[in-house]
Amino acid sequence: MMNLKLAKTILSIAVSNAKEIERVFSIALVDENGWLVALHRMDGAPIPTAEIARDKAWTAAVFRRPSSEVSVYGDPGALGFGLNAQNWNDRLTTIPGGLPIWDGDSMIGAIGACGATPEEDVSFCQKIIDEIRSRQDNLKI
Repeated sequence: MMNLKLAKTILSIAVSNAKEIERVFSIALVDENGWLVALHRMDGAPIPTAEIARDKAWTAAVFRRPSSEVSVYGDPGALGFGLNAQNWNDRLTTIPGGLPIWDGDSMIGAIGACGATPEEDVSFCQKIIDEIRSRQDNLKI
């Protein structure tokens, strides 16, 4: 379960990784229901990136899949929720860069990042998740 202690640890890992690649990001962490637990806009990250990161994390959490995969639900020929402009909410996004964080079969939350290209945002989030998994025993996920 995502809590503030875990979120702070993940943010520390994320900021360290961002500095290694000499990029600035906004990073959002939400719990399994999409509620914001922590949000960090690194110095120099454009102001809008904070809200975009939060939206990506929220979308990944509530749909239990990467934010970039949610657009499948807008295809009228496919099974899904029939998302369209009339029922789109202010948090829902299909921009890549939001990934759910799983602990086995349980989703504990999601991470969203914004600060680079969408593909780089995804890679950044995946790297953070991979590092969390490698430290799982120490993080008590």
